[in-house]
Amino acid sequence: MLWMLIVMVLAFWLMSRFARRQQEKMTAQQNARIEEAMVPGTWVRTRAGFYGKVVEVDGEVVTLATALGDESLWAKSSVLGAEEPPFASVEDEPAELVDGEVLVTDEETEETAGEPQTDPEPLGSEAGSHAPARDHQD
Repeated sequence: MLWMLIVMVLAFWLMSRFARRQQEKMTAQQNARIEEAMVPGTWVRTRAGFYGKVVEVDGEVVTLATALGDESLWAKSSVLGAEEPPFASVEDEPAELVDGEVLVTDEETEETAGEPQTDPEPLGSEAGSHAPARDHQD
């Protein structure tokens, strides 16, 4: 009976030792990926889901920039690794929408700023009266 207990404890100890080694190996691989990603100009994702481009690494603090250029400071331990953002960056070409329209950029709106704009046509025959008439009883 005692030898069965000793075998079970030994088996449990061996399994936990194997799991601990696997976890240490995976942690070391993850830390290596994070260190490789800490190069200025690389897109990274944080644990909070923030996507930013690495601007500067100073010890345990990383400066990340958004696609619009806003910078914020993050703890190095909060960076999960290198990952491209799921959205188009500012440098990308204008994307085409689902219905075939093209997004208008700021440059295009500046070009058309001097052109006169036309008002849309009224929906109803009576353009001035949008509120329903009320009967007042005195």
